[in-house]
Amino acid sequence: MIFSCVMLMGIISLLRLPVELLPNYSFGDISIFVNIRGGIPPEEVEQLVTKPTEDAISSVSYLRGLTSISEEGRSHVVMRFEPGIDMDYALLEVREKFSRIRSKLPAQIEKPVIAKFEQQDRPVMIIAATGPGYSPEALRKIMDGIVKDRILRVDGVANVDIAGGRERKILVELDQRKLQAYNISIGQVISVLNSNNIDLLLGAYDKNRQKHLIRIAGGFKAISDIENIGVISTKSRSIIKVKDIAEVKDSYLEAQSYARVNILPVVSLYIQKESGANTVEVTTAIGKSLEELEKTGVLDKRIRLIETYNQAASIRQAINGVKNALFLGALFAMLVLWLFLRDARSMLIIAVSIPVSIITTFIFMYFLKVTLNIMTLSGLAIGVGMLVDNSIVVLENIHSMAKRGLSQFKAVIKGTQEMALAILSGTITTIVVFLPIMFISKDIRILYMGLALTVTLSLVASLIVALSLVPMLSVYLPGMDWSGIFKHRNLSSQKIRPMVRNRKTFVDMVKQFYKRLLIKSLRWRYFMVLVAAVLFCAALCLLVFGIEKEFIGTADQQDFTIYVELPTGAKLNVSDSAVAAIEKILETVPEIKQFSSRIEKWSSKIYVKLTPLGQRTRSTNEVVDDLRTRVEDVERRYREAFIYFEETEQTETNEIVVDIFGYDYNTLNEVASSMLTRMQAIPGLMDLKMRWRKGRPEWSLKVNRAKASIYGLTVNDIADSIHAQMRGLRATLYHADAKEVEVIARLQEKDRRSLDQLRKLSLITPDGNNVYLEQVVDFEPGIGPSKIWRKNKNRMIQISANRGKYTFGTAADKIQQALKGLKFPNDYYYSLGENYWRMIRNQKEFMAVWPPGILWIVIILIYLVLAGLFESYAQPFIIMITVPLAAIGVAAALWATKQAMNISVLMGAIMLGGIVVNNAIILIDYTNRLVKSGFRAKRAVVKASIDRLRPIMMTTCTTLLGLLPMAIDKTEQASLWCPLAITVIGGLISSTILTLFIVPGMFIIFQDIWRRFCNSIA
Repeated sequence: MIFSCVMLMGIISLLRLPVELLPNYSFGDISIFVNIRGGIPPEEVEQLVTKPTEDAISSVSYLRGLTSISEEGRSHVVMRFEPGIDMDYALLEVREKFSRIRSKLPAQIEKPVIAKFEQQDRPVMIIAATGPGYSPEALRKIMDGIVKDRILRVDGVANVDIAGGRERKILVELDQRKLQAYNISIGQVISVLNSNNIDLLLGAYDKNRQKHLIRIAGGFKAISDIENIGVISTKSRSIIKVKDIAEVKDSYLEAQSYARVNILPVVSLYIQKESGANTVEVTTAIGKSLEELEKTGVLDKRIRLIETYNQAASIRQAINGVKNALFLGALFAMLVLWLFLRDARSMLIIAVSIPVSIITTFIFMYFLKVTLNIMTLSGLAIGVGMLVDNSIVVLENIHSMAKRGLSQFKAVIKGTQEMALAILSGTITTIVVFLPIMFISKDIRILYMGLALTVTLSLVASLIVALSLVPMLSVYLPGMDWSGIFKHRNLSSQKIRPMVRNRKTFVDMVKQFYKRLLIKSLRWRYFMVLVAAVLFCAALCLLVFGIEKEFIGTADQQDFTIYVELPTGAKLNVSDSAVAAIEKILETVPEIKQFSSRIEKWSSKIYVKLTPLGQRTRSTNEVVDDLRTRVEDVERRYREAFIYFEETEQTETNEIVVDIFGYDYNTLNEVASSMLTRMQAIPGLMDLKMRWRKGRPEWSLKVNRAKASIYGLTVNDIADSIHAQMRGLRATLYHADAKEVEVIARLQEKDRRSLDQLRKLSLITPDGNNVYLEQVVDFEPGIGPSKIWRKNKNRMIQISANRGKYTFGTAADKIQQALKGLKFPNDYYYSLGENYWRMIRNQKEFMAVWPPGILWIVIILIYLVLAGLFESYAQPFIIMITVPLAAIGVAAALWATKQAMNISVLMGAIMLGGIVVNNAIILIDYTNRLVKSGFRAKRAVVKASIDRLRPIMMTTCTTLLGLLPMAIDKTEQASLWCPLAITVIGGLISSTILTLFIVPGMFIIFQDIWRRFCNSIA
């Protein structure tokens, strides 16, 4: 009943566990957006806004990195924090630090936005709207006014961008000639519009028993209200109204973007989540919110909201993949039990430890706030084969006691007591290997702590089951008759007895064959140890020099993005044409399920979704490689176009980044170009690009202050007036349909479309005279920087490349080799991106000799545990010989499967340290008891090896087959757990086979050494 209660609580806990792809090991991002009115150039944005912001926030706690982009009229600073910190507290500290310099920033800045996300992050969800009878503008109005606001209210949503359709504005387009004729400045028009659009409560008065409010109702109610406002009065007392000098229309601004799904025009929402928010929970909440919106009837039934991308779909797919591996592993483990035991009663007793141990683990996961992700599920899948090990050993010993003539009750008591130390030792050594995880870097600790916890908790649960539930069931579970079980298969007891007898004969034959090999190996024990040592040295060389290196590894994704980059300043219709050419190519690719395009002026994106991996013949990489060659014609057709591909990654990116630091951008550009040329010579690297845009052509207006002062004009007067005439300024807000629409005042397009017209733009002097712009400014052509990138408060340019089929470590080595000998100017240098240094740091943490890395600490801990449990300094060395024996299988498995050395492999190696000693513990523990009972050492070790052959093979096979589904998994995300499973399988196979021969030999060798030592003393 106690275990039934535990199972009930475990099932409830499982249903309440949150789901995500990986633990929240990713860096938390906080962005500060500052928009500046007036089109301030990037250099001034950097000096006046970006640098003060960086100086103010650089002392924030747990800040890991700082990146900023200064562009025309906009500063964007991104703060990257250590993984796992509370981002709410970080946000509060950032706001407090920024508030100290807020008053020191230019007066032209708009209200800063500080949010927990990074603008460059891929959206977690894309929703497209379409509907018959609706124009893109009408759809945008609905999406902006209803759907976007609804989504922004969802907890965890950071930002929602809209693409497609044009933005509604009330346009007041002024006629330049009429303004000049009446000596009216555009500033006067803006001021009049603003001051005549007021709804204000003025006061109140009492009348009888009521209070009557007095309100001025001067707000615009219709377009005609704007048209009929008087701007000035002439000398003849006539009123010049807005409609006399301008055309007022309820219209739209010029299109800034287009959106399409499979070539069909749509309006799309691009939703980004807050840093650290759970993707599955956020997207699920968005889906429910949209369902409620559709049920309320607010949206016209003709409008369809199409989910074109959902990051949670791939997460759920990955989670289901690990669940399937876990389920299959459990089935395989039970199959092994059936093949070895051929006894339904014994199999049922042992197999019950699997569900009880796993479900008990869910209780601890719930209360420790551990999520259900591929790491925690991988831990359970890895442990599923080991969960029965303790039960197998205990039940096997109970059967041995029963064969000696003890009653069932006494056999259970004695058999369980005898094996308690052995299974306790094995469980502790398996668990203790996870303790050093506390000393590795925080990002890796967060990533793998869930795996360590699930393995640990499930093994502790299995130990409790083996020492309590298994003995109890062995006493009280009634025996089962074979003939009764197979009655429905028409198998009589006469047919079953020969089957059982044949199985026993086969088992006896295996034991006899093993006994002959074992006796021969004991005679050649020194030679066998020498052979094992040579194999270990060869494996070590292969691991160090023959296996490639990477950080975490990448997975085959169903999604990738095509970036279409055109020169800065390219028109929207040019980008639209280039994207349309690529869309025609995508239509012909059978593996593509859907593509969603976001077209902007010089930087467009196409989000491509493939059919599931099992439904296509080509991998994502093969599809992308094919598309690379096919889009080359588009690049040639649109000069200076650059088209590159980026796969969606949850862990390690396919891109390797090189940061080049310096101050002068001309010098930086020269250095980066030289580096790019060398990197392009590396075969296999793809999509090489310099992440810095050439400045676009511009005309600098140099104000002649002497001439301007003659007319009573300042630089600020000139800038404000020209900005209003060219780009337009918001004059006021027009309230319509419960929404605020901006009223934009600017010149008509015919008065501002060419440079000659720009020269003739008029300025109104303080005394009311007209002055042409060319009378007070000089026009100078030039190239202005489009963006200024900074990293950790230093200017930089980035070069990035898709590493193709190289591992991360190999690609980094080839780049460093190619750049060797390149001379840099003083104070100019380069550095590989952060992922490279994380890979180097973490591999040192795992493998360093001094100070000892994690692997060495694991070995030391295992020795300490064994020495304490066996009360011997020597015997732990016999047991631990299994660890280097496992390295032989690890090297062979990685080489055969072409796996790179990454964090998953290293974690598998750590787990192996605790797993492979279990067989040796069982063997040596039993040998010790035989020696104490009077057996000679050689006879004792032979008998122990033969008697423990079946439980050793059973525990090994259950563990191997439990891992097999993970190792052979070919789904999209399998590369995140496959290397770990392959490592454990390879190491366990070699260790088990060699343990059966090397460990008995080492036991005799130690006996020889001890005897010689005693004889020398005597």
